[in-house]
Amino acid sequence: MKLQYGLLALLLASGLSSAGDLTGTWELVSGEFKNAKSKMLDYQQEKFVGIKVINTHHFSFISKRNGEFWAAASGPYTATDTRYTETPTIASFGEVGEDSYEFRYTLEGDNWYTERFEDDERVEYEHWQRVTP
Repeated sequence: MKLQYGLLALLLASGLSSAGDLTGTWELVSGEFKNAKSKMLDYQQEKFVGIKVINTHHFSFISKRNGEFWAAASGPYTATDTRYTETPTIASFGEVGEDSYEFRYTLEGDNWYTERFEDDERVEYEHWQRVTP
């Protein structure tokens, strides 16, 4: 048991993670979201970039659109094997501490794919890639 615990501690300390582990730093690769006019916008066409950092209890992200600040938020999150929910307590948008954003996700190695739905309609899709040291 001590050897297994020691190996796990070594893997976590080295920045390697086990399947399903969302902790780390993530860079936005691609995605799309539905704007206020119900038009789906492509992240690459809109020149979106973003970084998300997740530790054991909190997330934080910042993003830019076409070289200009777009959004930032931070707060606690919860996760299961297929669902990830952010509850911003500080954000550059909307009410904080009241709204949560639930995503369905899949994790494939260092690639994290998230989808957010409202009324059974997908309103956001993102592909994140783990930033390795």
